[in-house]
Amino acid sequence: MSTVTNPRTRPGRRSGVRALLWQLSAAHTDSDRRRFRQIVLAVAGCAMFLIAAIAIVTAPDVVGRDYGADGQSFTSVTFTDVEPLAPFVGDPELRGGTTLGAVLLAVPFVLFGVQALRTGTAARERRLAALSLAGATRRQLRRLASLEGTRAAVIGALLAGPGYLLLWLVFGRLLPAGAKMLPEPGVAVIISWPVLVVLLTLAGAGAGALAARPATVSPLGIVRGQPDRPGKATVVLIFVAIVVLIVGLAALARVLQETLIISAMAAAVILLAVSGGPWLILFVARMAVRGDLITMLAGRRLLADVRSPGRVAGVLFTVGIVVGVVTETALDLITRSNDELAFYLGGLGAAGLGAMLAALVATGSLIVGVTEQVLQGRRATAVLVALAASTDFVCQVVRRQLILVAVPATLFGVVLGWLFIALLSGSLLRPMVLLGLPVALVVSGYAAAAGALVTARAVRPVIRESSTPDNLRVA
Repeated sequence: MSTVTNPRTRPGRRSGVRALLWQLSAAHTDSDRRRFRQIVLAVAGCAMFLIAAIAIVTAPDVVGRDYGADGQSFTSVTFTDVEPLAPFVGDPELRGGTTLGAVLLAVPFVLFGVQALRTGTAARERRLAALSLAGATRRQLRRLASLEGTRAAVIGALLAGPGYLLLWLVFGRLLPAGAKMLPEPGVAVIISWPVLVVLLTLAGAGAGALAARPATVSPLGIVRGQPDRPGKATVVLIFVAIVVLIVGLAALARVLQETLIISAMAAAVILLAVSGGPWLILFVARMAVRGDLITMLAGRRLLADVRSPGRVAGVLFTVGIVVGVVTETALDLITRSNDELAFYLGGLGAAGLGAMLAALVATGSLIVGVTEQVLQGRRATAVLVALAASTDFVCQVVRRQLILVAVPATLFGVVLGWLFIALLSGSLLRPMVLLGLPVALVVSGYAAAAGALVTARAVRPVIRESSTPDNLRVA
């Protein structure tokens, strides 16, 4: 008795579909290749700092503490038979905070990757819609979107190994003894790299599928009729983060060396930044629509999509917190008589460098987000220019939009970080420390504005390209 084989399930057909999906997932246009490189960079940066965190947490003990009879006073003991690491890495009492700082440096790269995944969304939706009309199933479309994220995640995770070696050369091998921030790569680093390759590959596959989810639901890709607003669940997350910060502040007033409390508060800060960033942009945009013409148009552009700039605002808010904490702590230490001033200032300098790196990554994320917004709205830009508005006027609107994203978030973070550490150390009313707050606000505000201007300069060619009459025919 012969059996009839369903042609839709034959092995040859399945392998042909897989090969076709793999071919379609490759980057074929300049925008796709640019998006691919950005995702690779984001994954590689995230994996590098996660590997660095694993290397720090498994570093050998260089400094020990011999506590006195009261359990509070101690004498530092240095071990001479191990690698001369910095005290923030070699001291087991301080290593937790340094590890947490390395993990926090991976967060801006995650947000940068999310921003890069969203670039070209409208064009990808139209491409997936065309494939759907040609007969592709929803499952195949999800697999195609997943393969796009998987390809970039695999390459980025593989590049993280050589990238970490470069990071170790700069912050480990080339630094003098007693200042090395990264230990020699050990077994933990070697094992963590392939593990992260697997985990980040799975994360890239899931993120790629989620980024194209509207196209798999609506074949025509018409899903953006209403402005995007933050959900009500973020309000609960913001409330939880604030409660954790208040409770942690009260607890740290009694126990200054509790790593668990500091870790919980750092997680609350991240939760507050990620959840509160869109709400901050929503508030700033609603205030901006009451201003002059340029400010009003910039506010309207922000109201059209608050989530993308909200992610960047969250990172800049965290950077502002670090700047406020570092500035207040440094002034407090300088005004006090302290025998270990160089030790503490070195740690604060490392935190400041981390904040600068996060700000640079946030600036790159802002460039990606604004470029995508300009490209999606190029028909509106062309119409505005056709109605006698100059391209320079559109550039001024985009510049004002970027300033509204960067400056308020940074200043709000500086004030919050300053108040937090001042209340914790009891130096809020000290004149020299209090006078430093306006200086920190002015410097941070001008730095954030300068970053916004650099971003506006970077997207100027895209604005000019979008203002040509050819874009009047864009659907």
